[in-house]
Amino acid sequence: MLLRSIGRVTKTPVSRHVGPPMWTRFKSSDIPKNNGNLNNDSKAVSKKETQEIGEFKVKSTSSSAAPAPLENSQVSKFMKKNTKPYIPKLKHERLTYEYPGLPNQDDFTKQSKEGKIKPIKRYTRYIPHMITAVVCVWVGYTIKVWVYPPDEGADSVELLDPESFHKFVITHKQQIDKDHYLIEIAPRFKHWQYSFYTDYSQKSIWGGDRIWSVEVKQPQIMVVRSYTPLPLYFMKSEYTRSGEREPLLKVITPNSNDYDHGGVMTLYVKKYDDGEVSKYITNKNVGDELELRGPHIEYKFPYHPLSKLHERPVFKDLPSKVEPEIYADKLKLVNNLPDYDNLTFFAAGTGIAPVLQVLMSKNPYRGFITVHYSARGPNEIEPLERFMFFLEKLDRVKFIRHYDSEQTFLTGKDILKPEPSNYLSPMRKEKIQKLNELTAEDALKLRKSILDNDNDTKVDEELEKKLEQFDKTIVHYGSAIEQAKVTSKQPKKSSSLAVVCGPDGYVDYVAGPLDKVANEQGEVKGLLGQKEWNNANTFKLSN
Repeated sequence: MLLRSIGRVTKTPVSRHVGPPMWTRFKSSDIPKNNGNLNNDSKAVSKKETQEIGEFKVKSTSSSAAPAPLENSQVSKFMKKNTKPYIPKLKHERLTYEYPGLPNQDDFTKQSKEGKIKPIKRYTRYIPHMITAVVCVWVGYTIKVWVYPPDEGADSVELLDPESFHKFVITHKQQIDKDHYLIEIAPRFKHWQYSFYTDYSQKSIWGGDRIWSVEVKQPQIMVVRSYTPLPLYFMKSEYTRSGEREPLLKVITPNSNDYDHGGVMTLYVKKYDDGEVSKYITNKNVGDELELRGPHIEYKFPYHPLSKLHERPVFKDLPSKVEPEIYADKLKLVNNLPDYDNLTFFAAGTGIAPVLQVLMSKNPYRGFITVHYSARGPNEIEPLERFMFFLEKLDRVKFIRHYDSEQTFLTGKDILKPEPSNYLSPMRKEKIQKLNELTAEDALKLRKSILDNDNDTKVDEELEKKLEQFDKTIVHYGSAIEQAKVTSKQPKKSSSLAVVCGPDGYVDYVAGPLDKVANEQGEVKGLLGQKEWNNANTFKLSN
């Protein structure tokens, strides 16, 4: 059977063939042409035409990687370079575009359940480094606290300890002359401040009812020497740190809020050629450490009952800021108390430090003080002259200077006989009893007077009249300076107490030598002994 189209496959039986039928493909040339009735014969493709179609190739005008041509396309005009010049607008209009919402979106579904990605800010990248640094510091601090022992005095609850040495740092050093220095020191550790505020009255080291000192250690040869600290500090600023100005020396106003100015104190030191400790201190620089032990009470003034009822206003840098003493005299009348005993202080060189400590501390000595100061020249205490001048203006003290350069030496003419004490405490009565060697009968009477408390403070009619008269004549002063203008004109009684402080030769000359072998005062001799002073009213200090 003949096929009517090209490539038609026919099924032809084959003789002597066993199995499935076999298919045979016929070429178009093998099929006989029939120009008769078939309509598709004119559309048959000859062998030559088929070969020409197979060999046809499209001529490439560009590389194989080039994109399709954009002829007759609207995209080509967008890819042409814009030659239109740019003309900026006078007014800028900000255009915003909000993304359209998703299909079927409402106020509930538009809130994304996934957290928004936080943008990385400027400091966010440093947070891991900061956490690492904090952890390292914490680990180091833990190792230091639990592994290594603390420094001596680091965990102490006291600013000073009489039994152990505490470390202090030199914060300022001022040289007065070739041999004299003012050295400001501050505690290295601050742990003592935790218990300072709760018990300020007991923790504060400054008090005008006693003279105290500290021991400074020379660690190289293990030697100590006593020095009397002063409640002074150097006020610093950016000008002083740059060297444009010198720091101003000021008085520490005792205050629990600033821990008595952070425990700062100043040492008045004289450098001796054969003094190991003084050379060790004066050779130190700012930032170096000193080891101090104390305080050691050198002398405590006799007790007076008025000290429980009244405190004298503390000395300040400006005398006009010092409060007046208005009710002290009235308290004496009400309680029938005597006046305070006046004091004479004999000082030489750095021996003036104890009396300045008493005058500039909290609750200073209430009696009038006469100071006989001996030195080679006035330049030795030049930085302290300002405070001495202010103290005299407050009518609390009188300085009598004896300089070698001016040939104004201390002699017996400058010393007066002692005045009987206005008030004798039981302890002082016992001391006088031993000195005077009372009989057994007199000693028994003295004991009874002490036990019976003869100082009765009842107010009688005469006292009431005195109080009425006092209230009428009382004057209110604006400051201690105004009060001093009046009190300075009043006569002063002679002193009932005497304190001597200076080198051994000076102490021997004024009050006789100290008995250092027995660690006792020794008999009062010298200028004071000639004026009938004794151990009951004289105390000797050696610096």
